[in-house]
Amino acid sequence: MRNFKQFLKDKRGATAMTFGLLLVPLLGITGLAVDYTRASSQRAELQNAADAAVLWGASTYKGNNLDDVKSRIQKSLRANVPDFDSSGATYNVTVTNDVPARIKLSVARPMQTTFMQVLNLNSMDIGTTSIASGALTPVDATFTITKVKGTYYKRISVMVVRENGAEEEVAALEYTNASQTDGKGTSIPPVDAQSRTFSLGKFKTFYFTMVVKKDGCPVGKKNVSKTCRTSTSSNDQITPTPDNLTFQQEKTLKDNANAFLVRSDRANDAWRLALDGAQSTTEREGKPVIMNDLMSCDGSTRRHGWEDGGGGTPDFEYTLKTGCAFDYSKIRLTQ
Repeated sequence: MRNFKQFLKDKRGATAMTFGLLLVPLLGITGLAVDYTRASSQRAELQNAADAAVLWGASTYKGNNLDDVKSRIQKSLRANVPDFDSSGATYNVTVTNDVPARIKLSVARPMQTTFMQVLNLNSMDIGTTSIASGALTPVDATFTITKVKGTYYKRISVMVVRENGAEEEVAALEYTNASQTDGKGTSIPPVDAQSRTFSLGKFKTFYFTMVVKKDGCPVGKKNVSKTCRTSTSSNDQITPTPDNLTFQQEKTLKDNANAFLVRSDRANDAWRLALDGAQSTTEREGKPVIMNDLMSCDGSTRRHGWEDGGGGTPDFEYTLKTGCAFDYSKIRLTQ
């Protein structure tokens, strides 16, 4: 009886028994932490691969070529996901009904576990989603010239800078006033209520230029008894504008010149533009007017004016309405 009682009181080996009972859950918890860390790392890598794939694939989307998009996405995934085909990875590409349509890519692949196999969990799925959308971008512009006045000659040009840096004149208006009577000049094309739409095509930016000549005649001609005649005089040519002039220096130069050129994207000329229906300009040192920023894809019609330098109210007025489309070459991630 004494030996039996001593046996019951003997606690030697209890720690080993307790550890044995706790070993499996301890390994499970450790395995969960280790495998979760691995899964998080592999999911981040899978997300990067999915983002790259959906951007590359969706960049060629035209609304009716989803098979081509899927093919590009698959090639990208194979290039960026190790053992994509043999790892059991799956993917799915769909197009949403949003405007603009979005390309949605879902990717999943199994990951073999290590410590979690103790809990009879040999693998776990890793999945991610990436969504890309095209950008709403201007593709054409509709100009309605509403007024051209003044005594100065002016030639207004719309210059588009293509993606390769080449510049192209896409629209122009010329106003001649040899009579030097305000409002009695002739414009080509004539000012009327007819709108003129021109395609911007693929472009980086665009700007206005305005050649101004104070005697009412074009560059290379002079006003003789209210008639424009050919001239070789430097006074009838455009006075060059040196770089790095201050606002006041440049204004003084153009105030004294007979013919000069102004540009909407030059800070020293920005004061000449009256934007969004303004009735007058303010002579100020300004920032360049980026015409892209005046293009609105909300369907609105905007009204602007441009002063040639002889006063404070615009001598050339027009309305601008932008035509836009979804450009998938300017793709962006939305998720």
